Amino acid sequence: MTSPAPITLSFVTLDVFTTTRFLGNPLAVVFIPAALRGSVDQDTKQRIAAEFNLSETVFLHKLDTEPATDVTTREIDIFMSDKELPFAGHPTIGSASLVLHHLGWSHVNTLLTKAGPIAIRAEPGGSVRASIPHAVHIHSKVLGDVISSAPADVVAMVNDGLNRGDDEIRAAELSSPMANIVRGMTFMLVQLPSVEHLGRVSVKRIQFGRVVGLLDEGEGEGGDGFVSRYHYVVTGWSSAEDGGQHWAIRSRLLELPFEDPATGSAACTLASYLTVSKRAVPGATFAITQGVEMGRRSEITIRTVAALEGDKVKVKEVYMGGQAVVVMNGSLTALSRKRHSQINHLWPAIALSPTMLCALSGEIPEEPVVSRKTGTVFEKRLILKYIEENGTEPGTDEELHPEDLLDVKTSRVVRPRPPNFTSLPSLLKAFQDEWDALVLETYNTKEQLSRTREELATALYQHDAAVRVIARLTSERDEAREALSKVTVTQTGGDASDAMAIDNESLPANLVEHVDELHSQLTKGRKKRPVPQGWATPDDVAALQQTAVTDLTVTQATSLDLQSDFAAIGGLDGKVDIYSTQANKVERSLDIGEPVTATIWTDTKVILATSKGSVRVFDSGSETATFKAHAGAVTGLALHPGERILASVGADKSFVFYDVESLQQVSRVYTDAALTACAFHPDGHLFAAGTQSGDIKVFQTGSGEEAASFHLGPPIQALVFSENGFWFAATGKGQSTVTIFDLRKEGAAAQVKEIQTGDAQSLAWDYTGQFLATAGSTGVTVQQYLKSSKAWSEPLRTSVPGVALRWGADARSLVAVNKEGVVSVLGLKDSE
Repeated sequence: MTSPAPITLSFVTLDVFTTTRFLGNPLAVVFIPAALRGSVDQDTKQRIAAEFNLSETVFLHKLDTEPATDVTTREIDIFMSDKELPFAGHPTIGSASLVLHHLGWSHVNTLLTKAGPIAIRAEPGGSVRASIPHAVHIHSKVLGDVISSAPADVVAMVNDGLNRGDDEIRAAELSSPMANIVRGMTFMLVQLPSVEHLGRVSVKRIQFGRVVGLLDEGEGEGGDGFVSRYHYVVTGWSSAEDGGQHWAIRSRLLELPFEDPATGSAACTLASYLTVSKRAVPGATFAITQGVEMGRRSEITIRTVAALEGDKVKVKEVYMGGQAVVVMNGSLTALSRKRHSQINHLWPAIALSPTMLCALSGEIPEEPVVSRKTGTVFEKRLILKYIEENGTEPGTDEELHPEDLLDVKTSRVVRPRPPNFTSLPSLLKAFQDEWDALVLETYNTKEQLSRTREELATALYQHDAAVRVIARLTSERDEAREALSKVTVTQTGGDASDAMAIDNESLPANLVEHVDELHSQLTKGRKKRPVPQGWATPDDVAALQQTAVTDLTVTQATSLDLQSDFAAIGGLDGKVDIYSTQANKVERSLDIGEPVTATIWTDTKVILATSKGSVRVFDSGSETATFKAHAGAVTGLALHPGERILASVGADKSFVFYDVESLQQVSRVYTDAALTACAFHPDGHLFAAGTQSGDIKVFQTGSGEEAASFHLGPPIQALVFSENGFWFAATGKGQSTVTIFDLRKEGAAAQVKEIQTGDAQSLAWDYTGQFLATAGSTGVTVQQYLKSSKAWSEPLRTSVPGVALRWGADARSLVAVNKEGVVSVLGLKDSE
């Protein structure tokens, strides 16, 4: 009898939720031609999926006349390595991207899955969006509710599967809600307090089907559905004026036999649960990052639409988006159903090929047997022992019994002993060679692991907060628009230059004299000024590490300034904390009543700027003066080196100087753009202001006349002068670089250096001009300029986030605060 010919199928693999190959979540897509639809049965698909051994494999059914532009629906089947799924997220996005972008079937608008039809469409920039079928259900019980009354063997199984080595994570798993996105796909949504906790997640698979009563009736109860844990951390959140919400989330899924780089169904479930539980009407957007810890970073976007039905929030629509990139393509050979039947019938008479190896030992079995269920070959004594201990087949969760094993006939062949292993000296030499090779391989593996960890850490800290930056910039944009809407410019006659000349005010003569004298004095001593004794060395800076972390009463921190061992920290919630860096605690709190945007501490005075346009002075805890010179938000404060003149800049396109001693406004200058940041030159004769239009304008302190202008591009986020007297550093909103400008040059030549620092929201140069510190959502860095070699280096990079930072005494510490109101001290630990 002639055997049927094998079937050849084409396939491609993609990395989903990424635009970079070898990141994201791998997916195999196997094409099923219409003519072979009846030949490729469920068992064949399952074997192919097991062969790929990916989290999911998709089977895309093609039509006879592809691309068949008159038919807008394509059917897909989604398989894990051991079962079929009605729906999964990354196979849906991967299939949509393949169909719309790579195959070019732009007419296709629907993918038909076992969970129902899914509408898809191409998005700008290479993304795709899928309308996800959903039947959102939040179960009434959590694991902790039912485990106490479960049988002892079930309790032991659950305890063995909970997170190992961290009681806090175990407690979170026992109290976490269970939710469905579609029936039969249930996730335990485990919220953790920090990314560090997320990195410590270590679990063993729990057989949730054995936990009776955990799931509501009809929603996967009894083990007929897929149940898994989804650990996550909320890294950012904001709300919109219409009540919608924006979430940034890091997540992991380790319930499978392996960690999943991206789980779209779990991401949709989490987004739906948060929409309902946080009452996000009319909906919410979610930027979910998964797979970072395993080196397969994936970016998933979810949007939900919700409405109130009575007093409950109902999810109306769920959209999932992402990108994918094709990695490889090829073909595979499969057997039809008839062919499988013939082979199963002939199994008892097959003579074992020498190339068939035991799936447990990897060697040619002496007494081979074959599993009736999967056709896998085993050494009989090994598989019988495995069945006795586990009751299942290796590599699957299916039960296996000794009667499921078929003996395979084979000729008994005595394998000769290799001639080089016939004496003790040759055996010892072989062992030594193997040991040497193992030592070398271990060393090379450790070296490679170390380099990979460094690269992954750098990538993580540079990109982890991208979505949080978007949310923050959106909020700042709305605030700026509101402030600008209140600015009015009137002109009674004459041209614009005449009006500007009339409005602008220079400093009084006594303060001009003070500025000139201080400039002459500081300039004279600057060129040969030595590094103070006891000042931090590059090695000291490189050794800085987090020595204290404290939660403040300020919950939306924006700024800080240091005075001796104390820091004044203000926030958008209208509060100011006086924090002791020695005692690591808040000594006093002030309720300002207005969002604080900038903070200066000089002598006993704490000076605050607010988004309401006021500058307020507090002396020893009591308010002594309030200035309302600005029509919009005050965006920055700066103190003259003589500590007598204070400057404020605002969204109303002006900067104002104040006399700190007399507490009087002394001058005002108008510009042609809203101002966002400011700083005095270390000699005091120049004042620089950053603008919303991306320019840094430099003015004469005494007269207020513009002396120079430098262009950066985006709105200026922060700027600071170097103590060398001719450099200043600036960074723009949304940038991941800091640019060094030279005051002595003009145009493009003035930009002498661009440093890759990651997101930088605050800059601080030390007294010697050696070290430039930056703080942002990606962490704190220190950049060092070596005057001897005229080169830049980076002695320090940490993951401590911050919106503001300052150097401590002798540059031997850094104090930073993040936007959530957590202050961190980076210092040198005492040697024991």
